[in-house]
Amino acid sequence: MEAKIIGDDERGMGVRVIDNNSVEHTISVGFDGEIQGHGQDGYPDKADERTHNEGEHVGHARKYAQYYVDQETDYDTLPWDIDADRFETVRQALADLSEAEIETYFGDLLEQSLSHYADDPEVDIGETTRPEALPDEMAGGEDAVFYKQEIYLDDEEKIEAVSGIGITYYVARGERKTVWCGEKPDRDPDARVELFPAPLVDPVSLRDYLVYNLRCQIRDCYLMMGLEPPEEYRVLGHGQYRFTGKYDSFDLYPPYHDTSAEIPGYSHEFRPDLPITWDELGGLVDSGSDQSIYDQIRGALFSR
Repeated sequence: MEAKIIGDDERGMGVRVIDNNSVEHTISVGFDGEIQGHGQDGYPDKADERTHNEGEHVGHARKYAQYYVDQETDYDTLPWDIDADRFETVRQALADLSEAEIETYFGDLLEQSLSHYADDPEVDIGETTRPEALPDEMAGGEDAVFYKQEIYLDDEEKIEAVSGIGITYYVARGERKTVWCGEKPDRDPDARVELFPAPLVDPVSLRDYLVYNLRCQIRDCYLMMGLEPPEEYRVLGHGQYRFTGKYDSFDLYPPYHDTSAEIPGYSHEFRPDLPITWDELGGLVDSGSDQSIYDQIRGALFSR
């Protein structure tokens, strides 16, 4: 991706972008980041006439134009939900939280996730109860759901507040809905973490997972601008769910969400604090066993 600012007026800036297909785009970016105009001669003008890949290249050009103006000027033109630099600031703030602070900000999220394991004899959920009831209209069973929580920083770039839990679920095949519980500040968040139900039984492990989720989201931010992420963000795993379908279905992308994918330069690096050492953990695994690796190690990992 290449870009150059080619002019400005009272409404915003004009940016010329050359995408990864060498197609030239001329994009008008408002000072608030709104795309005010977009011309190009390499793809159909109507969105519904483009292939998935062509649509992605058009989207990359727009996001890269917003990113370029954001980086090259004093205007804040990048939408909060693809702002990799801001996500990194939140990631560092998350990593610095004490166990007590994790309980304060994310205790309900931990319990909401852990409540899905109430009937699993290998997972000790203690006195956990489900803070938020699942919607009655939810389709696909209790586990066809994931959770979101938004994070807000203060002027010192520390966590000031979080939202209530967002519950994302299916109401029909291909039709997804999110309902938000509780209160949240009346401004855009600095980041949003996402969590599928997981047998994480202590706050520290949850913190480590959320930190890794943001690392994957930063990867997504770069990929959605048509850029290869910096090396430290070339990781595999769930980032923003809205991009997972693209990684799973579009041949433009490898399956970055798949922790076992073989993508040169990328690896799965989630390593939470464990109640046993990694050497001890390896000693529990018998390659000749009929049990899955998960079944062999779950008793050691998911007990309090």
